[in-house]
Amino acid sequence: MNKLPLTPEDYALVKAASEAIVKPVLQIFGEKAPALVGAALRLDNGRVITSNNLTVDVGSISMCAEPFAIAEANRDPERKITTIVAVYHEFSKEPKVISPCGRCREVITDFASAGFVILRDPGTTELYKVRSVDLLPLKYGDYWAGGTLN
Repeated sequence: MNKLPLTPEDYALVKAASEAIVKPVLQIFGEKAPALVGAALRLDNGRVITSNNLTVDVGSISMCAEPFAIAEANRDPERKITTIVAVYHEFSKEPKVISPCGRCREVITDFASAGFVILRDPGTTELYKVRSVDLLPLKYGDYWAGGTLN
């Protein structure tokens, strides 16, 4: 996996994802609480879309932040996603870039196959970006290109 340096626009995207965390308020068992994960993506025209995770009473139907941002980007089918990042914010700590979960990797590679994902290795603060397809080698859909099993 080729780790590429971040541009100033990439650092701005991380900041936008961090800011998306503290703005929304969600319901958990009838009480309001801040979202813990924010995501931000940049389109090929420079537009930035942010979102946050959705935690619900039944944990298995909670949703990550990345698919919400991708769904909003998908409303403009002429645009391409160039970069995406997710940030986790523990209460009273600095937000940290996190790697997308497996479900999100599937969604990202479906909708941003030519894009990049901003990452951080565990236990470090150094940020870098990689091609989204590098996060999911041997993707399931690749076996069905053209509608037949390859």
